[in-house]
Amino acid sequence: MVAAPYFLLALGIVLVVLGAIQGNLPGRPERRRRPLGPRMRDAEIARRLNESEPMSAADFVVLAGLACVAVSVLWRLLRPFF
Repeated sequence: MVAAPYFLLALGIVLVVLGAIQGNLPGRPERRRRPLGPRMRDAEIARRLNESEPMSAADFVVLAGLACVAVSVLWRLLRPFF
């Protein structure tokens, strides 16, 4: 039980790295969006920024990794008080 926060931290780091790699892999072409450019109209920029996008699997993996890291850090910080 003493090493659990360290294993949780290691798992979180691995998940964040895997999610970052998975997010940078080439995906489906219809999922890629054209970047915002200086010649775009303000209305088009506002419309694109307000569109909601579904979370991808890579987003969930990174989110789970960050949660593991946060729990690990909090566990190690709060353990002396309990």
